[in-house]
Amino acid sequence: MNDHEAWLALNAADLPARTTLDLLDHFGSPEAVLSAGLPEVYRVCRLSGAEAARFAEARERDCGRDLDVLARLGARIVTIHDGDYPANLRQIYDPPPMLFVRGSLEPGDERAIAVVGTRRATPYGRMATETLARDLAARRITVVSGLAVGADAAAHRGALAAGGRTIGVLACGIDVPYPRDTMELREKMAAQGAVISEFPLGTPARRGRFRIRNRLISGLALGVVVTEAPERSGALITADLAANQGRQVFAVPGSVNSEFSRGTHALLRDGARLVESVDDILDEVAFPEVPEVAAPAAAAGAPGTPKPEEKGDQPPEPPSLSGDERELLRALSLQQRHMDEIIAQCNLTSSRASAGLLMLELKGLVRRLPGNMYMRVR
Repeated sequence: MNDHEAWLALNAADLPARTTLDLLDHFGSPEAVLSAGLPEVYRVCRLSGAEAARFAEARERDCGRDLDVLARLGARIVTIHDGDYPANLRQIYDPPPMLFVRGSLEPGDERAIAVVGTRRATPYGRMATETLARDLAARRITVVSGLAVGADAAAHRGALAAGGRTIGVLACGIDVPYPRDTMELREKMAAQGAVISEFPLGTPARRGRFRIRNRLISGLALGVVVTEAPERSGALITADLAANQGRQVFAVPGSVNSEFSRGTHALLRDGARLVESVDDILDEVAFPEVPEVAAPAAAAGAPGTPKPEEKGDQPPEPPSLSGDERELLRALSLQQRHMDEIIAQCNLTSSRASAGLLMLELKGLVRRLPGNMYMRVR
């Protein structure tokens, strides 16, 4: 078997990443690992019965079908020995020896922040996530998330909307259509970033694999932002992994009445940095300089795409506002508020408030939500 087939066969054994790395360190190459007898392998690391059975099957595996699947998907493998293997990921204790990649991995992806949250994100959570991801991507910071529905999907959408890069990490094989609700998003990301998985082709998404996946989300990034999460949430696991990897942890505050803010508030009590805007992240994380090759398409002047901003760039001029509009905008935030509360605070008539809110919505500054609720967009 050739080098790629050997990597695919070793990956198909589905051993823990640290076990595979120890075997590679000892034997020198995937071909040598697969050629070694089980007694030799056991002298390096003791496999469980299930792991030994998978290893024995992998040695006999015909990887021709795997190569066909990768070709059909437009995917490739990137090994830890390759130059485009993510630099941040290489630094963690148990980096995956091999990644399946759709899209591109670029040097500029070292400037990455993970943005994660609950699958059951509220309108506030989705808006806060999408806005934060958009503002990060506009500053040439790669947004990493888990391609789940809810907050993860909002993070990827925000980065794509800004013409920036985003990386999605799967908890299944790269050929598995899960979750189906984000398949269209996955295609866009493959063209404007990357979709990656460490799991063998055909691996279904199962409960235990999400924690394994989450260490990659945090490992790819210099910091992790949790935008919205209940007390028991996979996003909190990602934050814990980030802290153990020496990454900065951030959290977005929410309503004290929302169960989906209890997890983020717990992180804040435990020392996470509070995030109200992208500047709170930029002030805490030392990002490396942007390599020229890492500039997204917008930086190269792609038509119809906004040019990303660096931190020191001048922000765009805000749209002109009437007195009523300025008053209404001051009364709003990323927390949703009922129109009656807004009217009471601004001391406006219902008709003037409705007209002003409509104009703010048309100018892209406010979003109307079900139940006559409103919130700021930026």
